[in-house]
Amino acid sequence: MFISKLFIEFVIYSFVGWVYECIYCTVKEGHWRNRGFLFGPICPIYGTGAVLCSIVFGYLPWFRGIPYNMIPIWKIFLICAVGSIILEYSTSYFLEKRFHAVWWEYNDIPLNINGRVCVPATVGFGVAGVLVTRFVLPFSEKVKAMVNPYVAEVIALLLMAYLAADLVLTVSSLIHLLDMVEGAMAEFDEKMEDVYQTAAATPVRAKEAITAVPARAREAIASAAESLDFRQRYQLKNIKNFRFKRPVFRGGRKLNTDRMSEFYKGLQDRITGNER
Repeated sequence: MFISKLFIEFVIYSFVGWVYECIYCTVKEGHWRNRGFLFGPICPIYGTGAVLCSIVFGYLPWFRGIPYNMIPIWKIFLICAVGSIILEYSTSYFLEKRFHAVWWEYNDIPLNINGRVCVPATVGFGVAGVLVTRFVLPFSEKVKAMVNPYVAEVIALLLMAYLAADLVLTVSSLIHLLDMVEGAMAEFDEKMEDVYQTAAATPVRAKEAITAVPARAREAIASAAESLDFRQRYQLKNIKNFRFKRPVFRGGRKLNTDRMSEFYKGLQDRITGNER
């Protein structure tokens, strides 16, 4: 029963985080942005942070039995700020390692660490942790006490099924997107190799072959964009940047990751240009 209620809290806080992200990005960019790693209206990192606040300040020995409004604000702020650094950095690192993609980055903000975390955001999360702990959690505890345990079990199971389906669809879509781009890049590299060999063998045609490269690249991007489904378009619009920390191989040959990044950017420009 306890786990069920925590899971429901996780989903609710994740939804609130998604609403915040959408509003913030929409105001900042001047057009609607549907934010989030998953397809549904959920930002799991917010739900995880809020539930961790509930566990740390409500159930760990150091704070158990102490009313939320009696816990010193500086302790709440410090714990939430440090916790946000660990959570945000590790999440960013994992997503980048698995999908070569970055959903947020702070490279243009002072006092950042590898663009994954920064002092202004950490301070903001610390303040948010204070607000959640002092005002939201006491209200949440009262609501949880009023909910029938069996009702909570049913709701939690339904939400879990939904979240699992969303996660499977998201991951499979991203893997397919990566596979498609790697395949397109391998094919493009093969064509370019033929072009360079032709240019080397026939110096007279070298200029013609080299000037044809940008057009061939645009053709490859256009062809790849045509094959994207709506889920992959959604993911491309939400991804902030692409980074390749390890070599990428396809068919036994090493792909040019710089060109892959440019290819991804070309796809993003293509779909946003077509759909605005």
